Amino acid sequence: MKKYFLALLVAFGFAGAAAAAEKGPYEVVASTTQELMSVIEEARGYADEDPDRFNREVEALLDRVVDFQSFARGVMGKYGSGSYYKSLSSDEERAKFRSQVIRFTETFKSGLINTYSKGLLTFNGNRIEVLPLDDDADLSGSVGVTQKIYGDRPEPYQVYYTMRKDRDGTWKVRNVIIEGLNVGELYQNQFAADARSYKGDIDKVIDNWSVVPQEAMEEKVAK
Repeated sequence: MKKYFLALLVAFGFAGAAAAAEKGPYEVVASTTQELMSVIEEARGYADEDPDRFNREVEALLDRVVDFQSFARGVMGKYGSGSYYKSLSSDEERAKFRSQVIRFTETFKSGLINTYSKGLLTFNGNRIEVLPLDDDADLSGSVGVTQKIYGDRPEPYQVYYTMRKDRDGTWKVRNVIIEGLNVGELYQNQFAADARSYKGDIDKVIDNWSVVPQEAMEEKVAK
């Protein structure tokens, strides 16, 4: 199962520096996957002495093509939705909503980076294949890009990226599905459970948020 976790790490860390408005979703995934491998290889020489540098490198890669705010709002479920915002009756409530979205986005991103960046260094450079889009693929909305990570079993691990254009025309990741495990949905369920535990106090949910640990993620995919 350790190899599955590495697939998860690559899925979160694939997104990289070459993203530009003129690049399509396939080109973004294909080119930046290679860049991530280069970053990992270089980090082997300095990460033990300067782990913060590696975290910064991973964060810089992710920031460029992962739409963290959309991802985080999806995880928040109704508490991050536009319809919930419109239902709020006062400026104070709407300001609180915006503050919570910003805080959770930063907490969510930080948790992913801090939890998974060390594990990236154990990735051993197995072959990664990105499948081209169909010639007639509709690029007007969300687009799925499939990535195959070859590891310790006959069949490769399959990663599916849901991507959509940002306002500036750059293709960005909105969600990741790994071996059928919908990562956004997994975290959304975690957020909803925490919201119930804290009786709807979203500030407490954010203050106590922690990324699902490796063992729990592997247990879910093994079922």
